[in-house]
Amino acid sequence: MSGAEGRWQPEALSHTYWHLKEAFLLKEDTYDYWVMFAVEEGSFRYTIGEAEGQAGFGDLILCPPGTAFEREVIAPLSFHFYTLCWEPAQGARAEGQAAPDTVLPVHIRMTGHGRLSATYALMRQMASLANQPERMRQWTHFVRDLWQQYALEQELAELAGRQPADDPAMRRAQEWLRRHAFGPVVLKRLSRELGLSPVQFTRRFQAAYRITPMDYLTSLRIQLAQRLLLETDWTLERIAEQCGYENGFYLSRVFSKTMNMSPSQFRSRHRV
Repeated sequence: MSGAEGRWQPEALSHTYWHLKEAFLLKEDTYDYWVMFAVEEGSFRYTIGEAEGQAGFGDLILCPPGTAFEREVIAPLSFHFYTLCWEPAQGARAEGQAAPDTVLPVHIRMTGHGRLSATYALMRQMASLANQPERMRQWTHFVRDLWQQYALEQELAELAGRQPADDPAMRRAQEWLRRHAFGPVVLKRLSRELGLSPVQFTRRFQAAYRITPMDYLTSLRIQLAQRLLLETDWTLERIAEQCGYENGFYLSRVFSKTMNMSPSQFRSRHRV
């Protein structure tokens, strides 16, 4: 890993999990430490220095210390809020690398949504437990796992000779999928609205996000299924209905293929 993601590793100073937050108490704040929002559900707008944008599931937003962080909830927001410090990876000091506030990105877009959903499920489970000082080591483990996933995705993208594309039409498609993920989604209809054939749409979406539209839709549905399995006593049939699947049998097939375990196994292993 040749970039900043390979030269620095995060250490958690604090962690808070916010579930379906409808508005920020402070629309702007400045912190003494690095902060990171790891978005699990919903979306928000942000301005950090000269950077501005919109973040949703799969996005990590980093704000350096002493920098104004403006934010506004768009859709009820579930996210992991970290304060961080950074440790140089082995050899970084000797190489005279720049301080992380000059090299780290503000907006990180994760593409491995299946793995990310599983990590977030474990983080939610631990967030439900009482905070104890010794648990900060575990929160450091989780944030380093996220950082490692990002670093690996960057390295694979470099090896493939391409970076994620900035495609406004595909950003609109992503937002449309997020809004309609749990209903009867017809991807052919979406491609027609974009003026593209289904094949063209799939290729452009994958070029932008390194995931097909169908796999992205599946990741959103499986994320919701995980939350409902852990937070309710609902039957698989009822959960399938909420997630946009025809029946519990079909949800079970997709869930097992994505998570390498059945819904019942996931519920028994991760529920508290």
